[in-house]
Amino acid sequence: MSLPWKPSSRSNRAQVIVISRFDPKNSFFSSSSLMFAPQGPLITFAQFIVTALLTSPSFLSLSAGPQSLFLSRRVIPLRSWLVYTAFFVTVNLLNNWAFAYKISVPLHIILRSGGPVASMIVGYAFNAKRYSHGQILAVAMLTIGVIAAALADARTKGQSISVGYHQNDSTMASTFIGFSILALAMALSAFQGIFADRLYESYGRNHWKEALFYSHTLSLPLFLPTYSHLLAQWRALLSSPSLLSGISAIAARKGSVSSSPLLLGTGLATASKTAFVKSVPMPIINTTSHLLAELERFKSFQFVLACIPIQGFYLLMNALTQYLCIRGVHLLSAKSSSLTVTIVLNVRKLISLLLSIYLFGNDLAPGVLVGALFVFVGGALYGFEGARLRKTYKPSNKKD
Repeated sequence: MSLPWKPSSRSNRAQVIVISRFDPKNSFFSSSSLMFAPQGPLITFAQFIVTALLTSPSFLSLSAGPQSLFLSRRVIPLRSWLVYTAFFVTVNLLNNWAFAYKISVPLHIILRSGGPVASMIVGYAFNAKRYSHGQILAVAMLTIGVIAAALADARTKGQSISVGYHQNDSTMASTFIGFSILALAMALSAFQGIFADRLYESYGRNHWKEALFYSHTLSLPLFLPTYSHLLAQWRALLSSPSLLSGISAIAARKGSVSSSPLLLGTGLATASKTAFVKSVPMPIINTTSHLLAELERFKSFQFVLACIPIQGFYLLMNALTQYLCIRGVHLLSAKSSSLTVTIVLNVRKLISLLLSIYLFGNDLAPGVLVGALFVFVGGALYGFEGARLRKTYKPSNKKD
């Protein structure tokens, strides 16, 4: 099976959405990257290598010697991290692969919103977990809420949510394969959560940094088959306009800085009319306008910004915000159950949706508000029920 990050621009664009799923802040930088040539593999590689590099100081040790690759002694055995990484990589690849089978982004979000349900079923069947009626109701409300919000937002934006029933047989077969891939990814993600739960129960819950470091570092060799694609995309990134010209073009949208010396001669004097610049939220436009005015006083800083490719800046910001987000996810997974993690991520999806609607000035559909109500009520119910169960039952009981 070839790596699913190679095919079409649509698949590459989808991958950015999938890999950036954790962080509302990351949505702008992902959107910014997508307005240029498809950079799916490069964005994914940057996210993985930045996370590996930023976590490496906690595990590198010169005293460990070359026989240990200068890595400090692990609390959890390497073979356990190999299994965890296999889950991690497989789930991500399957989620990305589904886009090659006529699965639209809204449907992708909707189907993946069943994560808490999958975690609950797998936990019940394979990990002897037992859930109260309140927890089951909370998960149902959360799932329904995210699905309703995603459907309403997709309809408002005119995005297709068709599953292919009125298409030809090949389209239906392709959609069915895509659904099957997502279902498998969701099940494997639930098993990954259970595996992580057992690791933390066996070795202690203060080793989430090990999970973060090894899951990303051990994944890096998988990018070797895409070396030629990464190199081509890196060259395209270096040929993009400068960060200074991008700032100038965005600021020019206000109309008061179109004659700025920084904008003239940058090659982007008309860039404020492009689709990307038109999509930039007004708060960012105002900020860049003030920044541009200040930059005119610092010639040396102008030179630095003129040497930085704008796509390189977006790539770095995307990778850094993704690191902050995935760090939070791993910390949460070490401190709570896998079901709690999937529920928090479902709530995060809705917050990210609401934030993007606000930032980009999109219409807030009534269905989104209804979905938001379901999600927040379901989240509150789950938190209340969890607190009640902790007070009622002994710690030895396997309650989520």
